[in-house]
Amino acid sequence: MSVKNRIASLDDIFSPGGVLEKQLPNYEFRPSQLNMAKAVLDAMEGERHLCVEAGTGTGKTLAYLIPALRSRKRVIVSTATRNLQEQLFFKDIPFIKKYLFPQLAVTYMKGRNNYLCLKKYYEHNPQDVIFGGAVEEWKHLSGWVRATETGDRAELRWMRDDDPLWRHLDARGETCVGQKCQHFDECFITKMRQRALESDLIVVNHALLFSNLALQTDEVGKTLPEFAVLILDEAHEVEDVACAHFGHQISSFQIEDLCRDLQPILKQLPEYLGRVIDLEKRAEEFFNAFPAEEGHFSLNFFRRNGGQVDLRLELAALYTPLFKTIQVLHSQLQRENQKTAEVDSVVRRLGQLRQDLQEVFSETNPDHVYWFEKRGRGVVLHLSPIDVAPILKDVLFQKIESVILTSATLTTGGNFDYIRSRLGVPSPVEMTVPSEFDFSTQAILYVPHSFPEPRSPEYFLRALRDIRAILDVTEGHAFLLFTSYQQMNRVYRSLEDNPRYPLFKQGEMPKNELLEVFRSTPHAVLCATASFWQGVDVQGDALRAVIIDKLPFQVPSEPVVAARLNRLEQGGDNSFLNYSVPEAIISLKQGLGRLIRSRKDRGILAIFDSRLRTRSYGRLFLESLPNCPLTDNIVTLRNFFQSSGSV
Repeated sequence: MSVKNRIASLDDIFSPGGVLEKQLPNYEFRPSQLNMAKAVLDAMEGERHLCVEAGTGTGKTLAYLIPALRSRKRVIVSTATRNLQEQLFFKDIPFIKKYLFPQLAVTYMKGRNNYLCLKKYYEHNPQDVIFGGAVEEWKHLSGWVRATETGDRAELRWMRDDDPLWRHLDARGETCVGQKCQHFDECFITKMRQRALESDLIVVNHALLFSNLALQTDEVGKTLPEFAVLILDEAHEVEDVACAHFGHQISSFQIEDLCRDLQPILKQLPEYLGRVIDLEKRAEEFFNAFPAEEGHFSLNFFRRNGGQVDLRLELAALYTPLFKTIQVLHSQLQRENQKTAEVDSVVRRLGQLRQDLQEVFSETNPDHVYWFEKRGRGVVLHLSPIDVAPILKDVLFQKIESVILTSATLTTGGNFDYIRSRLGVPSPVEMTVPSEFDFSTQAILYVPHSFPEPRSPEYFLRALRDIRAILDVTEGHAFLLFTSYQQMNRVYRSLEDNPRYPLFKQGEMPKNELLEVFRSTPHAVLCATASFWQGVDVQGDALRAVIIDKLPFQVPSEPVVAARLNRLEQGGDNSFLNYSVPEAIISLKQGLGRLIRSRKDRGILAIFDSRLRTRSYGRLFLESLPNCPLTDNIVTLRNFFQSSGSV
């Protein structure tokens, strides 16, 4: 740990005339930022947990980074999105290091599959069947391997996110042989771990954090060192990420990869190759027996012909021989006297696969939901905890001195009750930091009165009419955010038939590239779904309107959602008001938060859902939204822009 010096007080840093004002271009003193920084420092020094909702414009990253680094404890900052990770590491932290903590040691850690495995690289060549003779790509890769210090695939600008080349070369934990590897000392994961051990500050994402917390022992996959302070930014995402990592999943792709890896490893033990072929056959028969329809479905309460069946019982005749094949192969390899490091690795994978399959197919735990996902030709089996609160309380809040949870959207109905109960945060300090933006003059909220409800046949044409009317007011410059791909595609096609403004759609190009095109194209309109509801920052005149098709309620038939709702009802709670509504409020606040990103921004927030006015729960939504004028009149929207000279 290298940060030893005591620097100026928080007042000297954040206040008028302080370090930030002197060194940071266009910095403006924000009392809310200083108040948040003091609350973060108090929580860390008092070893307390803190929930802080920081409205847009607060400057929350500096408000938690600076006091965290004064604590002289190892700090981990975890975010949900790559954009925020990169902002922290490439923008905020270099500034802090230059002007406040010159000796600061920082490590930026990603999941293991983002890094190259040297063992795999040196074992392969471009003539291998799996690489399809990609000679030119291999030349580029080889030059990079000689030059890179991190092994991070993000440095390979020419490689697509879904490039099949990488999946055969990444350093995922399940294929790692650990210290037995001849490349262990120069391994990029080894070096990253060493940097982390020597660091004051480690920047990670929620997926890496919770995958490490879920590991029960110091096994091969673990990468994070011990830490005293944890900052969870974008903390509204924590429940779903934790749920994914504290359960189990087994996929058809996972077994295919295992069989492919087994064949070259077992060439030295040819008597087992027949078992591998048998495993491939058994797995194919098992997974092909799942229903063909794509989507997420309950495994033990699968709906069919108006009733429910337990697919685990129906598929038992195919599951049993698959399980026995895995069990026998695992036992036989485990008894081998002359096991190489590679054989040890596949023994570990077979053992984990056997355990996970048994938990999903042979047990019934009322605290878990059993479900499967069908996508393309693949099937993924899931075992997910219904309630992560007791798990997080045990592995996180009772073990870490101070956990800071922050986001622009943590409260519902003006309090932290919902997020606190969902995550199991014990007796935290709670603080709401108001936005530095004046929504009463910078924004206007459009919610139509006489509007068909979303399920009405008349809804689509009326929504399309109002979309066109608002786009004419703002001359494009809009995000159209949808709660489903079906609705997004339908609106996109209709607007495309008579385009008045440049029109873009999520999926046409990578997300960051699409945002750059949107920012640089005059009058652009972008149609998008959930991934654009958060972690997207478009400042200035490029974005004048955010239009949302309907309230973003989660689909109640989704297996994990259905299990959470059922658990609440069994406990005597109203699942709609105590889960569905708070979740939708947080999502809606995230979507609307895309609009006002600076004091100069002005724009329209439009929600085409009359339930905000006609249903009793609509008041809960409106009370949670920014305090801005409310209208159902397009003329009022036009006057709003004309008065500001924006159009």
